[in-house]
Amino acid sequence: MDKRIIKEGFLIDPGNNRIGIYDLLIEGENIIKVEEEINLNHGAEVINAKGKYIVPGFIDLQVNPGNTIEYIADILPFCGITTPLVMPCNTFSGIPIIEHYGGLKNMLDVCEGQSVNIATAVSIEPYDTRGHETYAKLAVPYERLSGRIEEFIEYGITAIGEVVLPLGGIAHIESDISQEFLDKLLDKSILYDIPLLLHTGAGLNGVQRAVETAGGRRLHICHVGSTVSKDSIYEAIKILENNPNITTDTHLSEIAGSTSKSSGLVLEYFKRGEVVKIDPATLQVAVQKDLNTSVPPFYYNKEKVFENNIICALSDRVDAIESDELGDGIRAKFMLKNLFKIVNIVSLEHVKIKLLTKFVEKLTVNPAKILNINRGALAEGNFADILLLDLENEKIDTVLVNGEKVIWQGKLTGMKPGKRIKYKA
Repeated sequence: MDKRIIKEGFLIDPGNNRIGIYDLLIEGENIIKVEEEINLNHGAEVINAKGKYIVPGFIDLQVNPGNTIEYIADILPFCGITTPLVMPCNTFSGIPIIEHYGGLKNMLDVCEGQSVNIATAVSIEPYDTRGHETYAKLAVPYERLSGRIEEFIEYGITAIGEVVLPLGGIAHIESDISQEFLDKLLDKSILYDIPLLLHTGAGLNGVQRAVETAGGRRLHICHVGSTVSKDSIYEAIKILENNPNITTDTHLSEIAGSTSKSSGLVLEYFKRGEVVKIDPATLQVAVQKDLNTSVPPFYYNKEKVFENNIICALSDRVDAIESDELGDGIRAKFMLKNLFKIVNIVSLEHVKIKLLTKFVEKLTVNPAKILNINRGALAEGNFADILLLDLENEKIDTVLVNGEKVIWQGKLTGMKPGKRIKYKA
């Protein structure tokens, strides 16, 4: 097997409470030694990480493959993401992404052998769902809930999600039975011990109703900072503090978005003249004048969304940071850009390391625990999903996935060592 040594980098590994200057020895797809100094006379490639931070590859709790899985898989490593949770709740060329691949099984087969590992989550929606092309296809009557979850488990789907329910107000779908449906779906997800990720719909009331409906059952609430952008984020955090069974995440971006022209949120912000397109290469912004001729994805800025996202990213009560990537790489790039900017505001070195450690924890070991997957840490025996962060120059120029170099000197290597991360009972 190929051996590699990463030398003299500053390791930040919250999953193992290890911070400091360390060397890592990698053999094949695994880390086999982590020590302050490792010396091998021959037989190993040396990767010099001096002046850089060695961290586990990021686990992103929501990536929507708007331009296909293959397309986004080659962009994500540049953003530090080595294991995205892919949610096929979007459209590609106007049709639901699952249909583009000719069915769920075909789509899952594509997830193996990409530039990144791919975990998967597929939504289950109320039978009266309307108002969104893809979510309507994922609607399931009550009597089929168990069968659908069993199908997910048979296919190795990692989680149920992102379940969109307008519990507190406008969401990407419309439904009159959201709270009742969530209650029944929670009963089934707990029975099968499969993670359930929920979009509560806009507003603080949605978070409150989701927590009340959970009633002590395990539940993950997605991007709370964006969800309560019109209300008090502090009230939302207070609700979460009293309910340790609930985990949650936040964006780290100033933009929300959708791939659907019929999304209620897209229509709301288009009326205000605030729906934009963003160029994936230059990140230049153009206001959209005609939704009929515009091509998704669409972006908009909710009130207080960036302020909320920063508060959540810093809060000890919000467990994870995710991009809610729409398939063109823009939101993942914003996430990494803002992470670098926020950390580099800090002047005191020890404070900077503490802040970076908090962010790394929310992008690695915490999402791994939420999904119950064996990723996100760099101890002996762990998979070698590794980033070298160049904090000074605000970039990532080296990425390893399962011990293989996927990005080297800032460029894709063409290697495709990624695995499909399957449900683990």
